[in-house]
Amino acid sequence: MGCSSRVAAALVVVCTALSLNTTVAHSEEPVAGSVVSHMPLAAATLPVGAAVSEQIVYRTLRTADRDGISSGSIFLPEGTPPTGGWPVISYAHGTVGSADYCAPSVAGFYETERRPIERWLAEGYAVVATDYSGLGTEGALAYLDGPAAGANAIDIVRAAHEVYGDVLDERWMVAGLSEGGQAAYFAGHEASSRAPELDFRGTVVVAGPTHLEGLFPLGGPLFPELGIPGLVVYALYLLGGIDDQRPEENVRQYLSPLGISWMEKAASQCAVEIGRTIASERVPLGSLFSQSLWTPHIYELMRAMLQVPVDGYDRPLRIVQSTADTTLPIPFTWAQLVDLHARGTQFEYQEIQGVPHSQSVIASMDETIEFTERVMR
Repeated sequence: MGCSSRVAAALVVVCTALSLNTTVAHSEEPVAGSVVSHMPLAAATLPVGAAVSEQIVYRTLRTADRDGISSGSIFLPEGTPPTGGWPVISYAHGTVGSADYCAPSVAGFYETERRPIERWLAEGYAVVATDYSGLGTEGALAYLDGPAAGANAIDIVRAAHEVYGDVLDERWMVAGLSEGGQAAYFAGHEASSRAPELDFRGTVVVAGPTHLEGLFPLGGPLFPELGIPGLVVYALYLLGGIDDQRPEENVRQYLSPLGISWMEKAASQCAVEIGRTIASERVPLGSLFSQSLWTPHIYELMRAMLQVPVDGYDRPLRIVQSTADTTLPIPFTWAQLVDLHARGTQFEYQEIQGVPHSQSVIASMDETIEFTERVMR
């Protein structure tokens, strides 16, 4: 073999190897919504009217800019699926905690959220419900990381289609309460572009927190008492998520020894447990901090995680808020409505009277079903 022939042969081998390596690397890239595992749910977690109830683990975002996995639930209605399959509701739950045993796919849903799921099932909709990345899976919950939570709510629909695509319609919508309301905002904003193979129809936000990017960076020793039940718990979950997923931020440098202790306790307890303890011990938010969080860097981080979109929604948006909500006081939602209107965003708004935060989904369910039927046609 001549020199030129040997060089040509070597080039062929190198190019072939590079091609194979590229193929292998490409095949190992995580695909959002691809299924890692699925199995039947425990009997204690099953809603009435579900013919199939499974826990699913799937690939999605861990944080706004990092890949990971999440667990969640799939519920299929009883009976024969309609022509084209059951349309899908992606439900994003409210705050339940950060410990894995708090995840709805492990512990089941609170009655205030289980009943709406049962209502959707009875109306002929399949329901999928993300746990959110880090709740039921490795690491701490990515609490209120809106881009990640929104992706979690979208990608579980894709995962459900991988397993049950033969009985699911491509039409779907997202709905959420509280923490899940924030996730629903982000999911509704990104659904059409993130999952173009599906037919996204609309968003329902119930008591979804907004404008927190201007509140939490004010955390510090002098933070005043605002009279918002649960604010300390929410701050602990938020800080715990940053501590786990973004260690380079060194969030502990801003915390007092008491704050670090409470953050670590919160990571191992459900919201009801830690909430009762903090209430009984009257822990003020300011006592968690040794110095102010108010730095340009922390503000930008909070803005990236917490700032809810106010334009760019390409499908109907429904917002529900109770005047009696003390967990998310109504001025937060009023501020969001003003911003949406200023940007020319179309939305439907239902203001309900005298209903506590946790009951808001149930109290507005008749109108939500009407919205669901209208956008799913």
